Amino acid sequence: MTDSESKVLEPDCDEAWDAYNAMFKSKTAHFEFMEVLENKKRNFNLNPTEDDKQKLADLLALHDAEVKRFTGASIELKKSNPSAHKALFEYIAEIAHNASEENVKH
Repeated sequence: MTDSESKVLEPDCDEAWDAYNAMFKSKTAHFEFMEVLENKKRNFNLNPTEDDKQKLADLLALHDAEVKRFTGASIELKKSNPSAHKALFEYIAEIAHNASEENVKH
């Protein structure tokens, strides 16, 4: 956790925050690999190999597991420390908002 995160989040958030980051990372890996496969098809008319299909399935399974981990950690945090749970989700919302603002083109 960086200094700015530790100023916002209580230590009770660590498990849920780590799970959130793992979930986000696994989603990104899955989407990036799907994009690679789509580009291969679009640019070179190459269909995914069996290895490609397996890797995509493995990435999706990992993401599913990370979603479950985050869900469980956030439920436990809400039970044990509702104010920390609220702060975590406010922080996640702020990150999402800032990311969407960065994607706006003027």
